[in-house]
Amino acid sequence: MDTAEAQRRIDSIDWFHEFDFGNGLRARPSGPDTEYHRRLWTFMEQRLDEIDFSDKSVLDLGCWDGYWSFYAERRGAKRVLATDDASQNWGAGKGVTLAKELLGSSVELRLDVNVYELDRIGESFDIILFTGIYYHLIDPFYAFAQLRHLCHPGSVVVVEGDTSTALRRHRVYQNLGDRFDSIFVPRPDDLADMLGTAYFEVEAEHSFRSPLLDVREYARIARRAVNRSYRARPSLINRTLMVCRPIEGIHNPFHFYRPPFDLHRYDPRFADTET
Repeated sequence: MDTAEAQRRIDSIDWFHEFDFGNGLRARPSGPDTEYHRRLWTFMEQRLDEIDFSDKSVLDLGCWDGYWSFYAERRGAKRVLATDDASQNWGAGKGVTLAKELLGSSVELRLDVNVYELDRIGESFDIILFTGIYYHLIDPFYAFAQLRHLCHPGSVVVVEGDTSTALRRHRVYQNLGDRFDSIFVPRPDDLADMLGTAYFEVEAEHSFRSPLLDVREYARIARRAVNRSYRARPSLINRTLMVCRPIEGIHNPFHFYRPPFDLHRYDPRFADTET
């Protein structure tokens, strides 16, 4: 395949991330927030640079075009499994498939994995990347519980997504009717509590300050809302990246009763109860 044909194939795909494939071949995203995302990716890469990927098995959930999967491979991971649900991805998996070909990558692809069906993967990993996912979910806690079952005692899990300090403690923004934007936004400390409820311990937390959103616009939306259960999206959305480790053999203070979704197996109070 000559260079012109390769670039034509690249340009036929809607990319989310930027790629430099060498020989002048580049993939450029077409969205309006590219500059903001460049700063976000730089922030994330700086944080991921602090984690040792050498000779590790890595799972990249919701990989999209595989940007972080190929990053893990470059960092020396011995195996990378990149998963996504192509039926819910406007790129339909075309980007990660072509990028794998052009990079000559050994990253493994599974594009039929829904975040609520992670038990289908059936194995554990040294490092799990769960970035840009939970704030799109109707039930993020169930996803966190599924994530916990993919861990062994030494696993490192990176969780990243939208948070807002504009919210009151123990309050979240939720809008189940929004297909394209954040439908679940917690405070950072409440996100840490949710992860604790799923038997994770947050070892490090890093924040990326997003540009201030238009407060007047959200105030207008709030005034127009007639349903009292509707909450205007918080006026300041930041990004938070948390590095977590699985915990077990403890009396988890978030659970007074037997926890759901098979999480009981990690708590000695409930480990011997029936599934």
